[in-house]
Amino acid sequence: MMLSNFKLRVTANSLFIRLFASFLIVVVILVSFNFFSLTFSKNKVRDEVINYNTLNLRSTTDNYEKEFELIKNQLLNFYFNENVQLLYFGGSSINYDIAAKTMQDIRQITVNPLLFLDNLILYYKKPSLVLDKNSMTTDSTFFKKFYSSKDYPLAFWQSQFQNQTNFRVYAPSDFYDIPFANDYNSLGQAFPVVVKNSWSQDFYMAAFLDMRKMFQAYHLSINDNFFILDADGKQLFTSSTDANLGAPPAYDSAKAYTKKDNYYYFYRKGSVSGLIYVNVVPDAFIASQVKLNVSLVSLLIISLGISIVASLLFSFGFHQPIRRMVASFKQANSSVPIHSGIREFNQLGSQINRIHEDLNRKNSQLQSFAYISSVKKIRSNLEMDFVDRPYVIVLFELTYMKRGEDYKRIEQNWSYYMRQFIELEFKKHYPESLTFQIESSRILSVSFMEESDHSALKQLLCQMKHIFDFDKEEVYVTMVISPFYTSAAQMTEAYDEALKLSKKRRLNNETQIIDCMDAPEPGPVSIFLPPQQEQEFTVNLQAGNEVETLQIVNRFLAQLHKKAATSLQFYHFADEIIHKTLKILTAIQADFSHLGEQTALREQIFDCHTYEQLAAYLEKFLTAAVELIHQKKDERDPITDFVFNHLENNYSGDITLELVADKLNISSGYLSTYFKDKTGVNFIDYLNDLRIRKAKEMLLEPGSLIQDVARKAGYQNMNSFNRMFKKFSGITPSEFRKQALP
Repeated sequence: MMLSNFKLRVTANSLFIRLFASFLIVVVILVSFNFFSLTFSKNKVRDEVINYNTLNLRSTTDNYEKEFELIKNQLLNFYFNENVQLLYFGGSSINYDIAAKTMQDIRQITVNPLLFLDNLILYYKKPSLVLDKNSMTTDSTFFKKFYSSKDYPLAFWQSQFQNQTNFRVYAPSDFYDIPFANDYNSLGQAFPVVVKNSWSQDFYMAAFLDMRKMFQAYHLSINDNFFILDADGKQLFTSSTDANLGAPPAYDSAKAYTKKDNYYYFYRKGSVSGLIYVNVVPDAFIASQVKLNVSLVSLLIISLGISIVASLLFSFGFHQPIRRMVASFKQANSSVPIHSGIREFNQLGSQINRIHEDLNRKNSQLQSFAYISSVKKIRSNLEMDFVDRPYVIVLFELTYMKRGEDYKRIEQNWSYYMRQFIELEFKKHYPESLTFQIESSRILSVSFMEESDHSALKQLLCQMKHIFDFDKEEVYVTMVISPFYTSAAQMTEAYDEALKLSKKRRLNNETQIIDCMDAPEPGPVSIFLPPQQEQEFTVNLQAGNEVETLQIVNRFLAQLHKKAATSLQFYHFADEIIHKTLKILTAIQADFSHLGEQTALREQIFDCHTYEQLAAYLEKFLTAAVELIHQKKDERDPITDFVFNHLENNYSGDITLELVADKLNISSGYLSTYFKDKTGVNFIDYLNDLRIRKAKEMLLEPGSLIQDVARKAGYQNMNSFNRMFKKFSGITPSEFRKQALP
């Protein structure tokens, strides 16, 4: 008897019996649950489906209302933005620097994908000023040209100052950009949302929402029959494609739903916006749910049989290989199964060890990829998620004294060893730091530390500076310390701030540390000669006066040096001098091909790493230019002289090759070929180059608007102006203004 009990106990404790019993218990529980669920819900399926759609609509409504609450709070918080307030209390006077910063703040809000914003405007009643993410202009220009709508004319927006409602969603409308008469550029359909502050009656904000995107994000129903009504029952939005579905019945606040014809209409009113949300479900769908009960009972019986058979198969499938593994453990050291006499187990154990080693190595690489994706704004599945962990970004920019194909391999070696050295030093002091290479000349270190450790970080960089200085004849380094941040979501902002700070580098070949906490803001430094000096430069250069020309340039370089101008400001000035010189050489038809193209000359500018090198380079270039001027002093061509003078005086108007050819009484084809042969440039390229140079001068004038500059420079289309400006300058108009006046 005892032996029988022992055998029974051993059999009951076997893995196969336990597995099979566990599967059967799960099957019985699931069958019981389904059976009682079907029995209980047989006569209540319709009510459950209705309740499901009611809860579904509640969830959709809550999502929409949370979004509106988020937008409302975001804009109300934006009211207290320092730049917004400075513009508001500035009255009729406009501070364009503050306005530009405000526009940048607007862009940061609109790029947030969680807000579903197409645009955001700030409307100041005095001085009738409207700012959005792309422009700053008067209200009449903005609402008639840049954001025009037939449903919302200028009078509508002006009337909002008298409207006492602080938050309201209006009906959608199509908005257009009309830069010129009959030139309509669609901006798409958007829902205007007006947000006002009770204390600022002469100022409000308006957000333009993309309701299609909100619908795709928040509508959770199985069909697209969805409406949004205003408080009066007027339809604001619908996604329905059902031709048989008419307007929803009148809203009754006492009912959660109502039935009309063959449809159920579910209603819910928003607590924030006051909007009424309607979800429509066909009656045929709800009725079909009841008919599913018979089918489900049949499927339940079939599933029970299949589950029992599957339980046996799964139990055998698990039991057999594990039994063989247990047997192998008994033959070998069970604590170290990879030393089993069975080759497959040893291979499996060795493979697992290699996998762990490989995973540990790749985990660090994946972490690096995640940080790189974050700072470079690359969408990926490698997410970082931390808050309240203070960290700082240190950007290392490497500048090589020599460039070219022969030095590429040397540069790669330098960047590799630099990264290894930086990573080693940071790991010593900040074990959680991560160092990786963003670009061939940029290395980034992310270090987690408290703000109180800032001085220790500065001391570490000073020690590294002494090491870098040993190789400054080959490469010098710019080390930039960003502000402290506490969230993974701010990684891109931290990197952008570090890039911005790197532009404060001075013109020398020393290793420089630029710290956000003590880096002085560069003063207003103009990169252009004053009008009088520019005229003197032009006159002396055209006359071939080498000494006077060099004195003007050297004096201005000395002024930039005295004002502690950045290296970028020096480079921009040198580029402008070369451009003006080449223009004069082109005008006299001098052959300056041996000097090189302007692109190559610009690259040579960036090869000047010190003030002395840049001054020597400009002196050499201007000396060569003066020699060419002396050679061509008596060789003037009447046709090209006429073209140069005519374009200089009429560049803002409608100029074509045919019109200029008519004035010379020659054919346009002959003039095109003749001009190219004499100057080395096409007529249209010379005209666009002239216009862009004039536009640069106008962009530096206080209060100038990019749209006005484009028109005065001869461009009636902003797209053409932006394209040509980038073609001839390498940057956009707004980037040029930022670099010229940091």
